[in-house]
Amino acid sequence: MKPIKAIQDLGRTPEHGRIRLGVKTERAMKSLDTFRFTSPDKEAIEQIANAHGGSVSSWTPPKSKQQQWEVITTSSEIRVFLPPNSIDVWYEQWSAGGCQRRCDGVSADVPVKTPDGMDTDSVPCLCSLEQSMVCSPYTRLRVVLPEIRFGGVWRLESKGWNAANEMPGMAGMLGQLQSIGLAEAMLSLEKRTKVSGGQTRHFVVPRLSMDTSPEELLEGKGLASALDSPPRSAPVLELEAEVIEAEIVTEGCVGWDIPPAGVAVKKNPNGSPKWIPADAK
Repeated sequence: MKPIKAIQDLGRTPEHGRIRLGVKTERAMKSLDTFRFTSPDKEAIEQIANAHGGSVSSWTPPKSKQQQWEVITTSSEIRVFLPPNSIDVWYEQWSAGGCQRRCDGVSADVPVKTPDGMDTDSVPCLCSLEQSMVCSPYTRLRVVLPEIRFGGVWRLESKGWNAANEMPGMAGMLGQLQSIGLAEAMLSLEKRTKVSGGQTRHFVVPRLSMDTSPEELLEGKGLASALDSPPRSAPVLELEAEVIEAEIVTEGCVGWDIPPAGVAVKKNPNGSPKWIPADAK
């Protein structure tokens, strides 16, 4: 059983919606050149569409019956506020049954069965014990949209080493330069290309930047307002699968190390990824 948190360490800012980097197609995820927003709050999505372009439509998340709303904007760069502790990175392993482990490189949270149902427990890093890197880095960024009615933070998730290496460093630098408060920044999508094993992969990486110079930051500019720092805690270990939409291959070989259920696949003659669609050439 995980240690019980002290009362003063409980509490987190509610999530108003999600910032997504792709859309799900029949075969795989497809990356976008502009931001996509989803939320149960239709009015907030309409405000985003008015501010950043796009048409509002209804949307139902996978494996959910709750109706939400979405807009694929025409903007690849948006203005955001960064609250304290706005970003975290974890090593995670996902399967069709949900998140199987979440680790900081030292200890991992894993789902366990108890007499009262499913719970989580902390164990030593399993990748280190098994001498095999099974987990992937997951980066979660929480921002406030300054022009949109406030109902909490908007969360962006990225699965990939680029975001895991770059975004925490940038967010940490902004925090050091501005002390406690809401940092005003620009969230943008950057297209990148990687050639490996004879294959060309095109993907998008979320980036944080500012129009304010370091000298202006030290003078207090670029600071939206003062805000008490909330307690930082790991996200709840979800037991249902979710779609991660970042650094998605849009051209070249699309495939999986663990093929999804219900999809016809064949072994990849090039080795990686291990499985590719059966009709892939």
